[in-house]
Amino acid sequence: MLRKAFLTLLLIHGLVLSLASSSSSSEEDGSSEQEHDKKGHSHHWGYTDQDTWGSMFTDCNGKSQSPIDINTKTAVHDPKLPAISLQGYDLTDQPALTLLNNGHTLQLMLPPTMRIMTGFDRPYYAAQLHFHWGTVEEPGSEHTIDNVHFPAEIHVVHYNSKYANISEAANKPDGLAVLGAFIGIGLHENENYEKILSALKDVSVEETKTEIPGFNARHLLPNSLERFYRYTGSLTTPPCFQTVNWTMFNDTVTVSRKQLAALEDTLKMEQNQLLSKNFRAPQLLHGRHVVASFGDTPVQQSPKIVSLKEADSSTRPRASTGGVAGMSRGDILAIAFGGLFVVTLLGFFMYAYQQRKKFKKDSRQNVIYKPANKEDA
Repeated sequence: MLRKAFLTLLLIHGLVLSLASSSSSSEEDGSSEQEHDKKGHSHHWGYTDQDTWGSMFTDCNGKSQSPIDINTKTAVHDPKLPAISLQGYDLTDQPALTLLNNGHTLQLMLPPTMRIMTGFDRPYYAAQLHFHWGTVEEPGSEHTIDNVHFPAEIHVVHYNSKYANISEAANKPDGLAVLGAFIGIGLHENENYEKILSALKDVSVEETKTEIPGFNARHLLPNSLERFYRYTGSLTTPPCFQTVNWTMFNDTVTVSRKQLAALEDTLKMEQNQLLSKNFRAPQLLHGRHVVASFGDTPVQQSPKIVSLKEADSSTRPRASTGGVAGMSRGDILAIAFGGLFVVTLLGFFMYAYQQRKKFKKDSRQNVIYKPANKEDA
């Protein structure tokens, strides 16, 4: 009976650990508007025919393409990565900034006085910023974190100061540096993003532009720029030049569900079709390494970010903060049932020991002492 109970306990414990493990694992550009190949031939391209890009633009077949999936378990901490410092991002003194719907994205033209001063071998000057997004059902970030898409992504494109402009720098090996950030869903409107999104109706038609007042573009990026991933890659649109030094920030920025909906539902491209899902599929690393400026992973959630069900759209990976707070439900279940199993096992052995001790005592009490006589000897 005891043996049967023990085997049953072992079976239950194994099933619990298996379920806990399953639960844990489940929780777990620059000149993008260039549409010319190296021979100067013009080609049309779209996001619905990504598989054909390589036939029109040979660089799209390269082995250093972007975007990629950032695997937080294999990203290597590099303590020598220099901190990023920005200059001239406050554009409130600018009389106006040009906002453009080019049929592929929403793009804001930036002055070269807006720069990355440290973080690379030399300064990089800003040229433009643009966005990638999806739909309510399909989040539209280009990069992913552990195969998880975010609702949207912002790219701030810079070119190496050794070149005269972005057109000259675009196809140079050290030509471009892009600062990228994931955009999540928050409970409140983002006033800084509203300075751009409020003008969407003015550029709803493809190849239309408008002017918006200058503002502090620094607020479009995460509050902290200290934690980021770095790798070498390419433009995420044709001609896919493999000339981009990518920086993807660990922290995110948030906009309201209403603001993201405006981005998803307002802009049109050719033949009055809705401009949406303008993101390229993640590309293979082909041996490239992703380094991180910090030692702990993964992406950190802002307290403002809410879940898909709560905000109607967001998809986010969970942040690991260490300790019990950073454990998944599966990990906690495994520990709890593991502890219960140990306690039960100890109780079983104690019970077995007591039973054995009692059996020996009872056996001694039933023995009748009989002195030996000569015949027995």
